[in-house]
Amino acid sequence: MPADPVRPVLTIFAGPNGSGKTTLRNQFVKDGYDLGDYVNADDILARSPYLVPDLASRQDREAWAFNEAERQRQAFLDGGEAFSFETVFSHKSKLDFMRKARDAGYFIRLLFVATDSPDLNVARVSKRVRDGGHDVDTRKVLARYKRTLTLLPLAMEQADHAVLFDNSGTSMRAVVALKRSADSPTGIHIQTPIPVWVDDAMSEYRSRQKKT
Repeated sequence: MPADPVRPVLTIFAGPNGSGKTTLRNQFVKDGYDLGDYVNADDILARSPYLVPDLASRQDREAWAFNEAERQRQAFLDGGEAFSFETVFSHKSKLDFMRKARDAGYFIRLLFVATDSPDLNVARVSKRVRDGGHDVDTRKVLARYKRTLTLLPLAMEQADHAVLFDNSGTSMRAVVALKRSADSPTGIHIQTPIPVWVDDAMSEYRSRQKKT
Protein backbone atom coordinates (compact mmCIF):
# COMPACT_ATOMS: atom_id res chain seq x y z
CA MET A 1 0.00 0.00 0.00
CA PRO A 2 1.70 3.21 -1.18
CA ALA A 3 2.99 5.91 1.14
CA ASP A 4 5.55 8.67 0.98
CA PRO A 5 8.69 7.54 2.86
CA VAL A 6 9.55 11.16 3.70
CA ARG A 7 6.19 12.38 4.99
CA PRO A 8 4.58 11.14 8.22
CA VAL A 9 1.58 8.92 7.53
CA LEU A 10 -1.91 9.38 8.95
CA THR A 11 -4.10 6.30 8.48
CA ILE A 12 -7.84 6.72 9.00
CA PHE A 13 -10.16 3.74 9.42
CA ALA A 14 -13.60 5.17 8.70
CA GLY A 15 -17.15 4.00 8.13
CA PRO A 16 -20.62 3.77 9.68
CA ASN A 17 -21.14 2.02 13.01
CA GLY A 18 -21.12 -1.74 12.60
CA SER A 19 -19.37 -1.73 9.22
CA GLY A 20 -16.20 -3.50 10.36
CA LYS A 21 -13.62 -0.78 11.01
CA THR A 22 -11.95 -2.62 13.87
CA THR A 23 -11.90 -5.86 11.89
CA LEU A 24 -10.25 -4.01 9.00
CA ARG A 25 -7.69 -2.41 11.28
CA ASN A 26 -6.87 -5.73 12.91
CA GLN A 27 -6.26 -7.27 9.49
CA PHE A 28 -3.81 -4.52 8.58
CA VAL A 29 -1.97 -5.07 11.85
CA LYS A 30 -1.89 -8.81 11.18
CA ASP A 31 -0.50 -8.15 7.70
CA GLY A 32 2.37 -6.20 9.24
CA TYR A 33 1.49 -2.62 8.35
CA ASP A 34 3.06 0.03 10.55
CA LEU A 35 0.11 2.19 11.56
CA GLY A 36 1.94 4.21 14.19
CA ASP A 37 0.19 5.07 17.44
CA TYR A 38 -3.50 4.23 17.43
CA VAL A 39 -6.39 6.34 18.74
CA ASN A 40 -9.86 4.86 19.23
CA ALA A 41 -12.48 6.61 21.36
CA ASP A 42 -14.25 3.30 22.01
CA ASP A 43 -11.09 1.82 23.50
CA ILE A 44 -10.60 4.93 25.61
CA LEU A 45 -14.22 4.70 26.79
CA ALA A 46 -13.72 1.06 27.80
CA ARG A 47 -10.81 2.12 30.03
CA SER A 48 -12.56 5.20 31.40
CA PRO A 49 -13.82 3.59 34.66
CA TYR A 50 -10.17 3.11 35.63
CA LEU A 51 -8.83 6.36 34.14
CA VAL A 52 -11.55 8.70 35.41
CA PRO A 53 -13.37 6.80 38.18
CA ASP A 54 -15.01 10.00 39.42
CA LEU A 55 -17.21 10.12 36.29
CA ALA A 56 -20.23 8.07 37.29
CA SER A 57 -22.53 8.33 34.28
CA ARG A 58 -21.88 6.72 30.90
CA GLN A 59 -22.78 10.00 29.21
CA ASP A 60 -20.01 11.79 31.09
CA ARG A 61 -17.52 9.02 30.31
CA GLU A 62 -18.45 9.12 26.61
CA ALA A 63 -17.88 12.88 26.52
CA TRP A 64 -14.54 12.48 28.27
CA ALA A 65 -13.45 9.67 25.90
CA PHE A 66 -14.39 11.77 22.86
CA ASN A 67 -12.40 14.74 24.12
CA GLU A 68 -9.45 12.55 25.10
CA ALA A 69 -9.36 11.02 21.61
CA GLU A 70 -9.40 14.52 20.12
CA ARG A 71 -6.56 15.55 22.42
CA GLN A 72 -4.44 12.54 21.50
CA ARG A 73 -4.95 13.04 17.76
CA GLN A 74 -3.98 16.68 18.02
CA ALA A 75 -0.90 15.83 20.09
CA PHE A 76 0.33 13.33 17.49
CA LEU A 77 -0.35 15.85 14.73
CA ASP A 78 1.53 18.61 16.55
CA GLY A 79 4.45 16.23 17.06
CA GLY A 80 4.57 15.22 13.40
CA GLU A 81 4.28 11.55 14.35
CA ALA A 82 2.82 8.74 12.26
CA PHE A 83 -0.50 7.65 13.75
CA SER A 84 -3.88 6.15 12.96
CA PHE A 85 -7.38 6.46 14.28
CA GLU A 86 -10.83 4.97 13.88
CA THR A 87 -13.89 7.12 13.24
CA VAL A 88 -17.49 6.89 12.06
CA PHE A 89 -16.75 10.06 10.07
CA SER A 90 -20.27 11.43 10.46
CA HIS A 91 -19.18 14.97 11.32
CA LYS A 92 -17.40 17.61 9.25
CA SER A 93 -14.84 18.11 12.01
CA LYS A 94 -13.02 15.03 10.69
CA LEU A 95 -12.70 16.74 7.30
CA ASP A 96 -11.21 19.74 9.07
CA PHE A 97 -8.72 17.45 10.78
CA MET A 98 -7.72 15.89 7.45
CA ARG A 99 -7.10 19.37 6.03
CA LYS A 100 -4.97 20.26 9.04
CA ALA A 101 -2.96 17.07 8.54
CA ARG A 102 -2.42 17.86 4.86
CA ASP A 103 -1.29 21.38 5.75
CA ALA A 104 1.13 19.83 8.27
CA GLY A 105 2.68 17.72 5.52
CA TYR A 106 1.10 14.36 6.27
CA PHE A 107 0.51 11.58 3.75
CA ILE A 108 -3.14 10.66 4.37
CA ARG A 109 -4.36 7.12 3.88
CA LEU A 110 -8.14 6.67 4.07
CA LEU A 111 -9.44 3.13 4.55
CA PHE A 112 -13.22 3.30 4.39
CA VAL A 113 -15.59 0.38 4.97
CA ALA A 114 -19.39 0.26 4.71
CA THR A 115 -22.29 -1.99 3.82
CA ASP A 116 -25.08 -1.57 1.29
CA SER A 117 -27.79 -1.21 3.95
CA PRO A 118 -28.02 0.62 7.28
CA ASP A 119 -30.28 -2.18 8.52
CA LEU A 120 -27.34 -4.56 8.13
CA ASN A 121 -25.24 -2.22 10.26
CA VAL A 122 -27.93 -2.20 12.95
CA ALA A 123 -28.02 -6.00 12.93
CA ARG A 124 -24.24 -6.23 13.24
CA VAL A 125 -24.15 -3.80 16.14
CA SER A 126 -26.78 -5.95 17.87
CA LYS A 127 -24.67 -9.06 17.28
CA ARG A 128 -21.62 -7.26 18.65
CA VAL A 129 -23.54 -6.49 21.83
CA ARG A 130 -24.59 -10.13 22.17
CA ASP A 131 -20.92 -11.07 21.81
CA GLY A 132 -19.98 -8.70 24.63
CA GLY A 133 -19.06 -5.62 22.60
CA HIS A 134 -20.21 -2.03 22.91
CA ASP A 135 -23.67 -0.84 21.90
CA VAL A 136 -24.76 2.10 19.76
CA ASP A 137 -28.32 3.39 19.77
CA THR A 138 -30.19 2.26 16.64
CA ARG A 139 -31.31 5.80 15.84
CA LYS A 140 -27.71 6.96 15.92
CA VAL A 141 -26.58 4.11 13.65
CA LEU A 142 -29.23 5.00 11.06
CA ALA A 143 -28.62 8.75 11.17
CA ARG A 144 -24.84 8.42 11.08
CA TYR A 145 -24.94 5.98 8.15
CA LYS A 146 -26.43 8.62 5.87
CA ARG A 147 -24.21 11.45 7.11
CA THR A 148 -21.07 9.34 6.80
CA LEU A 149 -21.73 8.35 3.19
CA THR A 150 -22.56 11.97 2.36
CA LEU A 151 -19.14 13.05 3.66
CA LEU A 152 -17.25 10.20 1.96
CA PRO A 153 -16.59 11.95 -1.40
CA LEU A 154 -15.23 14.98 0.47
CA ALA A 155 -12.95 12.76 2.53
CA MET A 156 -11.69 11.08 -0.63
CA GLU A 157 -10.66 14.50 -1.93
CA GLN A 158 -8.41 15.04 1.07
CA ALA A 159 -6.70 11.64 0.92
CA ASP A 160 -3.44 10.86 -0.86
CA HIS A 161 -4.52 7.24 -1.02
CA ALA A 162 -7.99 5.87 -0.37
CA VAL A 163 -9.44 2.38 -0.51
CA LEU A 164 -13.16 1.64 -0.26
CA PHE A 165 -14.08 -1.73 1.22
CA ASP A 166 -17.51 -3.33 1.01
CA ASN A 167 -18.53 -5.54 3.92
CA SER A 168 -22.08 -6.37 2.85
CA GLY A 169 -21.41 -10.08 2.33
CA THR A 170 -19.72 -12.82 4.26
CA SER A 171 -16.25 -11.36 3.68
CA MET A 172 -14.86 -7.87 3.28
CA ARG A 173 -13.53 -6.91 -0.14
CA ALA A 174 -11.67 -3.93 -1.57
CA VAL A 175 -13.68 -2.37 -4.38
CA VAL A 176 -12.04 0.91 -5.38
CA ALA A 177 -8.67 2.53 -4.79
CA LEU A 178 -7.76 6.16 -5.38
CA LYS A 179 -4.19 7.36 -5.54
CA ARG A 180 -3.23 11.01 -5.73
CA SER A 181 -0.52 11.71 -8.30
CA ALA A 182 0.71 15.25 -8.83
CA ASP A 183 -2.53 16.53 -7.29
CA SER A 184 -4.56 14.59 -9.86
CA PRO A 185 -6.29 11.63 -8.17
CA THR A 186 -6.95 8.60 -10.35
CA GLY A 187 -9.63 6.03 -9.65
CA ILE A 188 -8.72 2.39 -9.97
CA HIS A 189 -11.49 -0.20 -9.86
CA ILE A 190 -10.22 -3.25 -8.04
CA GLN A 191 -13.16 -5.61 -8.03
CA THR A 192 -16.64 -5.87 -9.47
CA PRO A 193 -19.55 -5.82 -8.96
CA ILE A 194 -19.51 -2.32 -7.51
CA PRO A 195 -22.04 -1.81 -4.68
CA VAL A 196 -24.54 1.02 -4.97
CA TRP A 197 -23.00 2.95 -2.08
CA VAL A 198 -19.58 2.88 -3.75
CA ASP A 199 -21.03 3.83 -7.13
CA ASP A 200 -22.86 6.77 -5.55
CA ALA A 201 -19.71 7.95 -3.78
CA MET A 202 -17.63 7.69 -6.95
CA SER A 203 -20.25 9.56 -8.99
CA GLU A 204 -20.30 12.43 -6.51
CA TYR A 205 -16.51 12.38 -6.27
CA ARG A 206 -16.08 12.59 -10.06
CA SER A 207 -18.70 15.33 -10.26
CA ARG A 208 -16.81 17.38 -7.70
CA GLN A 209 -13.52 16.81 -9.52
CA LYS A 210 -14.97 18.19 -12.76
CA LYS A 211 -15.84 21.42 -10.96
CA THR A 212 -12.30 21.99 -9.68
